[in-house]
Amino acid sequence: MSTVIYTRHLVEHRYGRPLEDLQCHSAQGGSGDPVLPIVLRRLDGLASTNAHARAARRNLDAAWKRCRSGAHALDDLVRYAAEVVDLERREQSEAAAVWDLLDVRLLLDQPAALRPSTARRTRPAPGDEDLIAVARQVAARLPRLNREALRQGLGARGIHVSNRRLGTVLQRLRAERDLH
Repeated sequence: MSTVIYTRHLVEHRYGRPLEDLQCHSAQGGSGDPVLPIVLRRLDGLASTNAHARAARRNLDAAWKRCRSGAHALDDLVRYAAEVVDLERREQSEAAAVWDLLDVRLLLDQPAALRPSTARRTRPAPGDEDLIAVARQVAARLPRLNREALRQGLGARGIHVSNRRLGTVLQRLRAERDLH
């Protein structure tokens, strides 16, 4: 499968509609997706580069046949080979640009799906002293004070803290234990 066909199928899969529908919908200005017009322009550029690469491959093939038949067209062969390599590299970079745009589109859609639940969002993060007080209660019930046990104990109470903040709390609790 060529890069153009694969990329076209990928675009159709990501948008869930045939390319013709996407082009028609985008031309009418009805797309709320800011990435779609860019994807379509890049896909057209990729198709154009692919057409130029196919023509360069035909020229290379003809030059190769002339070279094999005894006509000294080695310069043409080298020139066409360099052109094919250049166009194939350009085709790959244009395809990669379309793939990156499709990833951007996924990222634009993703934050809405990954928002935390409203229960978690509305609860304010405990202050340092409040966190230490709750962590003391959790630590009092732990046979051995370590990072993972403290994380699980706080998590059971609905308190989720960063690894850095947890380390600070753990150090403070250990220092308090050493004083007693």
